[in-house]
Amino acid sequence: MGKIIEFGTPKQSLENAHLREDAFTEPVVHSVILSEIDFELPDNIWYEINEGFEYFWNEEVGFGNDFYFDEACQSIYNHLKSVHILYSYDKLEIIMDIFFNFIEKIPGVFLDDNAKVIPRKRRDKDEEF
Repeated sequence: MGKIIEFGTPKQSLENAHLREDAFTEPVVHSVILSEIDFELPDNIWYEINEGFEYFWNEEVGFGNDFYFDEACQSIYNHLKSVHILYSYDKLEIIMDIFFNFIEKIPGVFLDDNAKVIPRKRRDKDEEF
């Protein structure tokens, strides 16, 4: 179902990062991404990528559910299109790869495989509460 991204792939700038539980914030993630990419990421596009990710993470995936990397990218790409932003899908994949590699290192962001949870039913964007 698309390419598989292995979490934990070491990146030079992340190896020595001293991550705290409160590191999963927009300004921290934005700063990490800007330090890792070699192309321009305008603030308005970053804002919408973050908005699309927030919706995907909180509403589409929900607590304790698994997801595919491609699902995240496609959801965020669809959000960008919905707000009339055309952006390179390839660049979005690079950004999201950095994003997930960074947040995977933050304690408590991803659940341990042995964690016992009752996953919330995944919702489609069009479903109402």
